[in-house]
Amino acid sequence: MNFISAFLAISSALLVPTVALTAGSMGKEQFHYSRPGMFVGPTMWIFGSTGLKIYNPDGSEELVSTPPEDICHNVTGYRGGAPQLSCSFYDVISDGKKYIWGAVSRGVAKIDVFDIDTGNVVGSFETCNTPRDLEYHPLRDEIWVRCMGTTDEFSGYMDVFSAASPTGNTIATVDLTGNHTLSAYGYSIIDNSLGDVGYASVWNQNKIYKIGLSERKVLENFTMPNAYGAYEVAFSRMNQHIFVRASVCCTCGYVGSDKGEDCGRYGSDNVTITTGPLAGQVAEGQCGRCDGLTVDNIGVYEFDTNTDTIVGQHTMADGTGGDPFASPDGRFIVLVGFNGGEVLRVLKMGAPDEKSSVAFDLELGFDKTDAEKSNVFNDFAFIQTDGSEDGIKRDMIIVGSGTENKIAIVDMLKLDASGHPELTIVTLSASEESSSNRNRRQVEWVVGTPFVWIDGTASEEVYVANIDEKTAVRTITGVKTSKMLSVENYERKRIASLISDQIMMQQSAAIAVSDKETTTSTTTSVESSSVGSAMAAAVTTDTDSESKTDAVGIAALIVGLVAIVVGAANMVSMNNIAKNKPKDNDGTESLGSKNIA
Repeated sequence: MNFISAFLAISSALLVPTVALTAGSMGKEQFHYSRPGMFVGPTMWIFGSTGLKIYNPDGSEELVSTPPEDICHNVTGYRGGAPQLSCSFYDVISDGKKYIWGAVSRGVAKIDVFDIDTGNVVGSFETCNTPRDLEYHPLRDEIWVRCMGTTDEFSGYMDVFSAASPTGNTIATVDLTGNHTLSAYGYSIIDNSLGDVGYASVWNQNKIYKIGLSERKVLENFTMPNAYGAYEVAFSRMNQHIFVRASVCCTCGYVGSDKGEDCGRYGSDNVTITTGPLAGQVAEGQCGRCDGLTVDNIGVYEFDTNTDTIVGQHTMADGTGGDPFASPDGRFIVLVGFNGGEVLRVLKMGAPDEKSSVAFDLELGFDKTDAEKSNVFNDFAFIQTDGSEDGIKRDMIIVGSGTENKIAIVDMLKLDASGHPELTIVTLSASEESSSNRNRRQVEWVVGTPFVWIDGTASEEVYVANIDEKTAVRTITGVKTSKMLSVENYERKRIASLISDQIMMQQSAAIAVSDKETTTSTTTSVESSSVGSAMAAAVTTDTDSESKTDAVGIAALIVGLVAIVVGAANMVSMNNIAKNKPKDNDGTESLGSKNIA
């Protein structure tokens, strides 16, 4: 039996995913998992009112379809009324190895958990009231949940629990503000590069909260001058800076006020104005809902986590504020203002202790009719590949229009005559995009492929574009989305790479030994060619030696592979243990004493 057959037999016996190898070709491209029912490579997951749907990268094949009744929850309407099924999915994340986590809906104190390899529902597990922002910390293997709702004990708090065991008890609850009466929407920054601390914002508090991840408590808070509160955040790993969107107070309810005579459904109150010509005065108005007005002139504070100090602030070109979005490598922050999507501002990161600079203002040219003062973007796809997988280097920003079915492909590797990135507009569909959803459009890159997905909720469609060819390649109908997520089991991918490297290393070693022995055999044969009996003895000896060496090499290879396979089997076994928890009488997974996104 050759070593490939032996390895396949051993891996099958150990009940781990079978590795497919092509005889005579040991390259990594020939190496993959092929267990039935397991996804191979990246997939696109779509969450929404139609449930969960999982597709292959270009959308040509639907792999899984889970009905909404299996993953959504009945909730009472925001203004009362009978309970109804809600599939809002405020946030979804992947841990890259076992599970996908979804914060389902406002008012629901549960997180849905799915198996990363099959899309099967693992269960719905208790967490805090109204989970909204989810963060995964891979080194600590923890899920950090930014909670929005209030309880008798907490408001503006965070829950922490083990990513390895969603059925376990809550690790900790972190009280951010100490005020248990006000709702406290906000976001969090939990990242490996920050070490043992994280940060959080609260929409009605003008502070940045620093959290000790091990101590599970607020260590310090830092005031943002003249701001009413802090909301959207973006983090750059490049210089360790956090960009925090500051909100302000404005006047309304009378002629000549900032918002005019109509204060809207939230009404007015006597508020302290801190920006604009009335700064320092108390006037009729409201706070936290003044984005895009002239008094919204703080914009984004840039906060250096190395020194815990504010190093600057940034606005759009017109002097008003914009919401921040970070590229994966941290080189750029994109600011989106309330200008109908006419212009985006891109910041280039500076040194850790310096304010970042404006790289360029990008004019997209999308139609902004009836949306001149709207913030029409809240999602982007940043595409960055070094060419190591498919030989293609990419550095792009994909922007989906909120007013029409088009996307802008911003190619950072190609500059025009003015030094700005090349801009290409691609039409996705002749269908119109709804104005009610114009700032909720999702854009998601299937990581490692040329495919980007863009939703069109108003038309119940999803569009797939090829960013290398700069064309729309597919329209998927009958799908409503609230969140999309590119998913791949990176842990399994690393194991496959490790096994492949081991096979190639052992094969190279065996070839080197064989070549060396062949050379020795040839030399010995030449030197003894004049003595017939000696030559015959040498040939016999060399043949025996080569046979024994090959056997030893193959045995060593198989032993090495068995060790790796056993390690993989242990990982699979541990995963199964976590998934096979005791069941309650109603069939749901037992949660023990856990009361906790």
